[in-house]
Amino acid sequence: MLRARGSGLLCVTPTVWMFPATVLLLVGYYGFGKVAGQPLRDLGTDPACIEQCLRTSKGCKQCVRELAQRLSTPAQLDLKFHKAHPGLVDPRVGVEAHHHFEDRPPWAPGSVPVSHVPGQVVDPQGKVHKNCPAMKARSGVSAITLHMPYTCRWYRSGKIEFDLHWIAGTPMHVQEIVHPVDSPWIRLPQSHLQMFTVGDSRADVWILNSGIYIDDVEFMTSPNAKPGDKGGSTGNKWMVMPLPHQLGYPEWRIEQGVLSSFQRTSKNANIPLQLNFTAIPPEQEYIEIVRGTPMMQYVPAVLPSVTLRETPMPTPLADYLVMLSRMHKAGDLRINKENDLGGYDVMRSYQLKDNPGYAQSHRPKKRTAASRRVDL
Repeated sequence: MLRARGSGLLCVTPTVWMFPATVLLLVGYYGFGKVAGQPLRDLGTDPACIEQCLRTSKGCKQCVRELAQRLSTPAQLDLKFHKAHPGLVDPRVGVEAHHHFEDRPPWAPGSVPVSHVPGQVVDPQGKVHKNCPAMKARSGVSAITLHMPYTCRWYRSGKIEFDLHWIAGTPMHVQEIVHPVDSPWIRLPQSHLQMFTVGDSRADVWILNSGIYIDDVEFMTSPNAKPGDKGGSTGNKWMVMPLPHQLGYPEWRIEQGVLSSFQRTSKNANIPLQLNFTAIPPEQEYIEIVRGTPMMQYVPAVLPSVTLRETPMPTPLADYLVMLSRMHKAGDLRINKENDLGGYDVMRSYQLKDNPGYAQSHRPKKRTAASRRVDL
């Protein structure tokens, strides 16, 4: 989590584990040997040698290298960050401003109007998208969330207006971009905040310096980190990701990418922004993003090299898929073959109160007045 405001410390807990080589030899046996009950398999080094090294702290070079290649991320990152000036919003660990489904809540009779169906009202109960385990896990990822450093308005004509909140009197800075121009670069007055485009200005792909400078040396000194791997896709990386489940902004989006290290280039955490003027009405002249808007995340990840090879479907997997089909009254494709007609079913939310399945076995049953009188 984030330390006290202004402390300049940012704690991130990735999902992949690593121990430094010296600690590996001391505690590795208890995590990988007989105590854990998981034998060492598929290793380039003799497993017996690794077992011996872990048990005796011998630590031959090949064994240390083998384990370091498999455990290459710290269990917790305590990262330092610096701000271009105090008026910027601190980065945060985790996701915020997400799970916005007010315009399409789960259906149930009620009194909340539905925007996409005139005259229909609903009561927002039952399952929502955030109940999905994968979405719930994505929301809990310890990633660095960046915010819009200032209020900015991009005009169709190429003019850009910046509200400079760090200057007394809240002045406005105006920059005219004459289309087309190749890779214009802007630095705002009395600040180190820059902004530039990737290629032709008409593409409206802008890279914004967030004003947040992150020291990720701890992450990048781990084995196999490859901090200087420009454009590489393996090793310790920062995944450039939009915020999950954020209320949609069709006029702009975050471009996704992979960053090798904040130290490799300018050390700042950039915001890759794609504008879309076709998504706004013709009479609307500009796209505005307000200062403090949560924009995107940098997610720490270990990316291995990947190869794929097709093999026949295992029978247990085929049985599972057929089980799902039968559960929804769609039959067994293996039996029906060319006569298979597919299937359709309605999975009603178990949380809807008018659903008989609402009384679930794991929920305590509500006692009625009659049952309480019997007890008396």
